[in-house]
Amino acid sequence: MAGTTFLQYFADETQLAMIVHWTFGDLDRATWPELYLMGIVTVLASGYFFANRLNYNAILAGDEVAQSLGVNVISLRLVTMSMATLTTAVTVTFFGILGFVGLIAPHMARRLIGSDNRYLLPLSAILGVLILICADQLGKLLLDPVALPAGVITSFLGTPVFLLLLFGRRSS
Repeated sequence: MAGTTFLQYFADETQLAMIVHWTFGDLDRATWPELYLMGIVTVLASGYFFANRLNYNAILAGDEVAQSLGVNVISLRLVTMSMATLTTAVTVTFFGILGFVGLIAPHMARRLIGSDNRYLLPLSAILGVLILICADQLGKLLLDPVALPAGVITSFLGTPVFLLLLFGRRSS
């Protein structure tokens, strides 16, 4: 946020409008070459995450247990965080800020199927895509003919949905 504020302070009117529009998060902004780049990065990162799904399950039992099973926990965490950061950076660069999707989708998936990463990772990705598509369509239909960016919809709905997922149904 500090970086965005810094850029806004020194931007001219056109640049300021572009920065503000980027902060809204909009799926209509990307071009085909950008979508190809996002697709390549996402497929590579998803492949890595999927290949390590059993290692992630081992870490759920604790670092010591995972290490005893042959998982290099430090390396796995470092590469996983790097892949997640790269994927997020590429997506945010082209679409802007799409708040709460990365929080809501995994929590919804965990509520539906539990913590087994063999199923949690793909379902989280599918739910994230569905949330974005629904937010984009809702933004286009809500104030027709004015289209609200998907990031505005996810920001409005994100907090209540996240709090509901977190505190809504407590298990004993």
